[in-house]
Order: sequence, then C-alpha cells, then structure tokens
Amino acid sequence: METEIKPGAKVEFFESKKLLCAVCLEVKNSRVLVLTEQDREANVSLKRILHKDDELLDVEQSRTQLVAALQEAAARRQNLMNRVFVEELWDLLHEEEGGFDSQHLAEICFNEEITADHISAVFRALLTDDLHFKYKGGLFYANSPERLEQIRIQYERQAQREKELAEGSAWLAAVWKGEPAVELENREHYVQMLQDFCLLGNEAPNYQQIKKILTMAHVPVPQGVFELLVKLGVWRVDENLYLHRFGIQQEFSSGILDAAAQVAGDLGGMSKRDEGGSREDLTSISVMTIDGAATRDYDDGLSLRAVENGTEVGIHIADAAAVVFPDSPLDNEALERVTSHYLPDTRIPMLPTMISEDACSLKQGEERLALSLLVRFDSEDQLQDYRFVPSRIRVQRQLTYSEANELVATEEDLGKLYRLCTRLRRQRIKQGALFLPLPELRIWVNSNNDINIGKLDRETPAQLIVSELMILANGLAAKALAANNVPAIYRSQEKPQENLVGEGTDDLYLNYLQRRYLSRAELGVKPKPHNGLGLTAYTNWTSPIRRYMDLVVLRQLKSMVQEKLPVYTLEALEPIVARITIGQSQALQMKREWTRYWILKYLEKEQIKFLDALVLSQGRRTYNLLIPECLLEARMPLEEGRGLNPGDHFRVEVVRVNAREEVLKLRMV
Repeated sequence: METEIKPGAKVEFFESKKLLCAVCLEVKNSRVLVLTEQDREANVSLKRILHKDDELLDVEQSRTQLVAALQEAAARRQNLMNRVFVEELWDLLHEEEGGFDSQHLAEICFNEEITADHISAVFRALLTDDLHFKYKGGLFYANSPERLEQIRIQYERQAQREKELAEGSAWLAAVWKGEPAVELENREHYVQMLQDFCLLGNEAPNYQQIKKILTMAHVPVPQGVFELLVKLGVWRVDENLYLHRFGIQQEFSSGILDAAAQVAGDLGGMSKRDEGGSREDLTSISVMTIDGAATRDYDDGLSLRAVENGTEVGIHIADAAAVVFPDSPLDNEALERVTSHYLPDTRIPMLPTMISEDACSLKQGEERLALSLLVRFDSEDQLQDYRFVPSRIRVQRQLTYSEANELVATEEDLGKLYRLCTRLRRQRIKQGALFLPLPELRIWVNSNNDINIGKLDRETPAQLIVSELMILANGLAAKALAANNVPAIYRSQEKPQENLVGEGTDDLYLNYLQRRYLSRAELGVKPKPHNGLGLTAYTNWTSPIRRYMDLVVLRQLKSMVQEKLPVYTLEALEPIVARITIGQSQALQMKREWTRYWILKYLEKEQIKFLDALVLSQGRRTYNLLIPECLLEARMPLEEGRGLNPGDHFRVEVVRVNAREEVLKLRMV
C-alpha cells in the first residue's frame, strides 16, 4: 500500500506473521521509520504498510506514552476483531462482483459509529482468516465457493504436513537416540519416505518433507538415514540396496509357487510330455555334469562316446521349455526377473527352486528331459557334423571342477575332452578370439557373516572343457538358427579398440589394461560377429533355467528341430531383447557393486592394514590401482616426490575403509 504517510500516523504491517500496530516517526524516500507496540523501532518499506489511520498521534510525546497509546489501540482493535464474523460476511457478499474497502465492510459488520479501530478490526479479521477473502490493491474480494474449497484443501494438506513434521521428527528423534518411541498409526508412511530418501536421494517423492523431519530430529543427513532404518528393524546392517533400487524380488509369490508346483507335478509322468514321441532315448549314454561345489541348479551335461571314424560329443541342456510355457505365469515371472543372481551372501533364482533345482535340474540318477546337441569329430578332432535333438537323459556322475581336474590325467574320456577342447580354443584364437586368462574372484558369506575370499583359476582343464563346449554349443546354435531363418536373439561384440596381448599373456597388468579396450557386447535379433570369441555368430541357450534369453533361444531351437512354426516372430523378440538388455545390465551392476561391498566389508572386519597394489594408470591427481589379492580396483592420491609408473607393484596402507559409505582411502607405504 504505497500512499502518503505523515509522521504520527498509526500504521499496521506484518512482522513474523503477526500484524503489528506502529506509529510513523519519519518518512524518507520509500522507507518509513516506525515505533511499534513492542517498543521497537523498524525501518519499513512503504510496500509493507498494509493499513494506516488518518488520525495522528503526537510524536512529541515521550516514547513510553507513544508505546502505551499503540498498545491500547491494538487491544481495542483486537476486541473489536472478535465481533467480526468473517464467514457470515462472506455468505452475505460472495455473490456480488467487485471488491470492498475496509470502511464499507466495517459499516456492514458494526451497527455503531465507525472509527479507525473498527476499520482496522475488519482488516485484521479478514487478513488473519486468509480463507474467505482475497486482499488486492487496497480492496477485499470474496472468494468463489470453488476457490474457497481449494484453499480449504490446501490448508488441510498444510496442517497434515505440519502434523507430520511434529510427530515424525519426535518419533525419529527418539529412535535415533535409542529411547522408547510411541508407535505411530502411519508408521509405514514414514518408513516409506525414509526408504525413498535412502534409495533415490533428492529425486525421492517427499524429499523436502522427510529432509525437514530428519533435520528437526537431529539425524545426520544423508549418512544417518540408512542407520535409522536399521535401528527401526526395517533393513539389515548388510542390506543390499541394489535389490530395492532395481525392484528385484527375492521371494516368489504364493501364486507363482502354486504354478511351479503344478507344472513340476509328477516327474514320473514324463511320457505325457513326450511331445508326440519325438524324443530320443539317450539314457544309456554316460552323461556327467561339471560345476562348482555349491551348485544346486544343473542345466548342462556332457558326454563322449566312440562312433564310426571318430567321436561324438554330447552337450545336453535341461529342457526348461518343456515345463515353462510362453505367456504362462511362470514365463512372465522369468521375463520380469531376466536372470538368476548369484551374490556373495545369497542366490536369487529366475525360476522357483522346485523347477530350477528339481524338476528341470539335471540331477544324478534322475531321468530328465533335454535338448541335446550331438557333435561328431573325426579322428583328427575336426568337426564333421552336428544335430540338435529333443532327448531323455540320465546323469550318471555329478562332478565338481576339482574332482574333474583330478580325473583328467587318469580317465580316458575326460582326457579326450580336454585335448579336444584345447584344440577348439586354439582354432578360435586363430579366428581372432581374444584370450584374457584373468582369475575369477569368489566370495562366500555364511549365515554368521563370515567372509571368505578366494580366486578361481578359470584355465584349469575342467574349466576349459566346460567353457569351450558351451561356446561350441552356442556358436553352432547361432549358425543353425541363422541358416534356417529362425528368429533368434544373438550376442555380438565389435573388435577391441586396441589389441595389446596378441594370442594371450599371463601378465595381470596387460590383461587388465586390455579389458579396458574391449568393446561392449550387445544383444540383437540379427546375427553379427562376436570378435571376442572369434565366431561369426553367437547366441546363448545353454542355461535356460538361469537366463531368460537362453529359454527363448531354446524354444526357437526346438521349433526348428521339430519343424514347427517358431514360438516367436522377429517383431515379438524386439521388446524381449529390450527387457533382457536392461535386466542383464542391472544384474551385472549389482553383482559388481555388491561384490565390492563385501570386499570392503572384509577389509573393514579383518582390520587389514597393508596390501599389495598394482598401478593400472595415472590420472591428474590419483593413481588407478588394482589390489591383486581381491581383484579390487581403487584410487590413491598422487604423492609429491614419489613417482610410480603403470605396471609398478608396491605396498599400500589402508588409511580408512567403510563398506556402507563405499570409502577406501589408501596411501603409499
């Protein structure tokens, strides 16, 4: 309200949400020096003056007299304000157009001589109400019924927010301090806000609200939020947040478990699922599995038998397509999950265990349905021909990698397979395959949270047999599907940006450096070269109870073999490829980051002080290191006067490690 104000005029303005009565002492430019009813001087902008009286006070009076006069005026106006019934005034005026000044409204409200105090009382009542009337340009406008309802809803929401701030902060403060806390009816609402804050940060739906609650509760933000959820018993100390971020369910719903039980059914009724008697009975062939000692879901078996002028290698894959049908509840669940997850502290299967570890698993001594690839080699180990066949098999031996390694030197069949697979490896390398003999890190966390770290040599005879025969099976499947124009999902990889290792080396530094130059593997519906493997086309179908891509390709292979229409058209595969690409990317990220968490947890728990390190590269301010003992990549600040070169080995001291905060600080010994 910019108008002429003289010294001595009583004025009113808001201060800390309270309407104050004051007297003008001096006007200079667009500022007014006032003395308030609280006996305080203030320099106020003219724009902040909401109301003024024409009646002037004598500014020559003492300060005490002026303040007393202001307080008396404020008291009179407050009493008169209690006689202003805003809702009744709105009922009377809301259908009229235009605005109303305070003088006119005071004449409606009071049946007596109108003074400046009456006008101020109306002004105060309507501004304090802030619901029924809108103040603009010195006039009050009655809000429409629709606008009134909108404002009421806004007030209710604001009141609810303020209630949440008060009760939520009090509750969380007690929890944080470890004091007894009253349980709230809407506890889950606060818990959900905390979880969203922890998982999504400033992108959380109620970020500002929960941040304010946490600040009022004196909980450190953001580092205290996870600890608070642990105190509440919502999450464990070692909670895997990637499961929550990616929406990965650890358990199956009761409906999915019921569906799994129904399709698993009676394993003795296999003949009913013999698909018209088209399966070959291969139960007389000696089939073995070779897996890790902790494996429970066996999806591939191997065999070797002599045939005329050579040998026949059998690669037998569990026929998950015989029990998991397209668009069934189990199939939709598998597509949603995309893959099984094998993490240091847990395993999350793509299919319920009654299928993945029982009905479809190639368990020793049990007759199982399979899709077998039978490959014939001549006496010089040259591939002659191959065929895919739906089959029945029975695994006779379930070997671990360690057991198979011990038998390679003494058992004829395993020895032959090893020699054959060694030749297959050499052929692929000649075709351009890139060979990086890097060890594989294995971490086990038991129920007592004991952490065991080891490295698996992926170049043992047993590892080579399994990997080469799976590559062979996937390469031949891709070749056959492409030749028969059957739609499929292919995996491809461009040539590396730079080739540093030629036909391979055991140098850890060079192999890690080479890995950085590898092109990203991609999924698509067109066959393209996989340069990393040295193949013109490649797919995956050898783990259909662990990966959805393999289940899809298995279905297409079966339709090709049985000379039926493919299960999927090219157009139907494209959205499946998109979903698999996202799911596999999330799975890889989670495994990488969650493995790193447990490595840091191990260093933290065991209070490891010194480690060997290898320099991978040097940045502007840090060295990029590899800790060979646990294959952990880390950074260390450059130190003046202590130069290192890529490839150097040296010792580092662990200055600080915190697994939950993803912190590892190192310095040179």
